[in-house]
Amino acid sequence: MKKSINPIMGIWFGALCTSFAATFIIASGEAPFVVAFYRLLFAVAFLLPVNALQGWDQLRQISRNQLLSCLIAGLFFALHLVTYIGSLQYTSVASAGALLSLQPVFTAVGAFIFLREQIDFRVKLGIALAVAGGLIVGGGDLLIVTGSALIGDVLAAVSALMISLYFVAGRSLRQHLDIVPYLVVVYGSAAIATAVISGASGISLTISTTRGWIFLLALGLISTAVGHGIFNWALKYVKASTVALVTLASPAAETVWAYIFLGQVPAITSIVGGIIMITGAVLAVSGEKEEGAKG
Repeated sequence: MKKSINPIMGIWFGALCTSFAATFIIASGEAPFVVAFYRLLFAVAFLLPVNALQGWDQLRQISRNQLLSCLIAGLFFALHLVTYIGSLQYTSVASAGALLSLQPVFTAVGAFIFLREQIDFRVKLGIALAVAGGLIVGGGDLLIVTGSALIGDVLAAVSALMISLYFVAGRSLRQHLDIVPYLVVVYGSAAIATAVISGASGISLTISTTRGWIFLLALGLISTAVGHGIFNWALKYVKASTVALVTLASPAAETVWAYIFLGQVPAITSIVGGIIMITGAVLAVSGEKEEGAKG
């Protein structure tokens, strides 16, 4: 995937691909950790032939320090998936989603600290809108704090932090590494980390039905290899905070697919909050375009 593809258009297409994730996950009927592991494993399986066609030299040329950084990025991605899935065992989807909307804030702070990236005013405003939209989606759920809900809320916040660190690490690594070998190493290490955590928790990673195989294959190809792959590709050209912000358009769009394919009618707060989140993403992207035009 070359720079001839507009990175801004690319991340919106990536958001479209990842917006099908919830539908694939629900339709698969598989356990959460099974979903997390196989979406990564199948993504690697789809990417390996592409890497083979490009030549294995790209993988061999990754330095030891770069490999270690990729493994750490993979660990961040695995911890994001595991903590988010774990949060849903204790708190509501709305609350978890609202806290996950903090990821552009964490990403912007991380990118400033570690990469010295300056954030355009429009991006800051877009982040503020996205967080506000996420809080609206969460609605009163965040105000209902029980012992177990608090655990879930903490896990969701940790999940937002982990995906933010994943994007910041990717922003740095993608300046030096081609996209396909980068994804193979990162997704592969994330799959291994997920398997280790599942094993330590005594959780089986067996797919139980043919239906599960079909939808997890779709999840691995469309939402992970292509969708998240595009996000990682764009990190070479677009600031990490902007990529993180546009990813929030996916949950907003998920409500549309859930309604069409699964018959789940979204709450009015989900609709209003989703529109605000997408508006914030559009505003941030317009700021990114202006920065690109300037330099």
